[in-house]
Amino acid sequence: MFTNKGKGPESVPMAPEGSPRRTSPSRPMTSIIANGVRIVGSIEADGAEVQVDGEIEGNVRGGSLTVGDTGMVKGDIISEAVLVNGRVEGSVRARKVQLARNAHVLGDIVHQSLAVEMGAVFEGQCRYLQDPLRETGIGSSPSVDRSGAHSGQFGGGSVFGDPAGDNRDRVGPGVVVTGTSG
Repeated sequence: MFTNKGKGPESVPMAPEGSPRRTSPSRPMTSIIANGVRIVGSIEADGAEVQVDGEIEGNVRGGSLTVGDTGMVKGDIISEAVLVNGRVEGSVRARKVQLARNAHVLGDIVHQSLAVEMGAVFEGQCRYLQDPLRETGIGSSPSVDRSGAHSGQFGGGSVFGDPAGDNRDRVGPGVVVTGTSG
């Protein structure tokens, strides 16, 4: 049915010599962990977009992370931007954090900007940092076990660091609550 009658390999269209082949669109693609998929282990997606509609049991590091309505992350998150519609059980460290009305977060949040919609559930502490992705100073992203002990693959120590530490790190600014009461 499909043959290459009389055509040699020279007739196959190829990129011009010296020009780079385009293997992906100009806009980076989103990696999707589909509903029903369960991953056990850490995920590192340098600068990439990740959408979780399934379940991840492990730490996640990436450029942008969306936890969908059916998504769950049981581990620590370090990302430029995090949008939570589903469930997160672990600490979140990101420049921009958004908790949608269906979000359920059990863990601490270190952020530069935080928005919480009416209806979101957040059980933990949040702290504003000028640069929440900074690896030095405070622990980079500890896993907080509910007994109070701290450990983690991405760092150690308290997510809030030394109380007598850097005075540029302060609680408060950057928190926005949106929505209407009803």
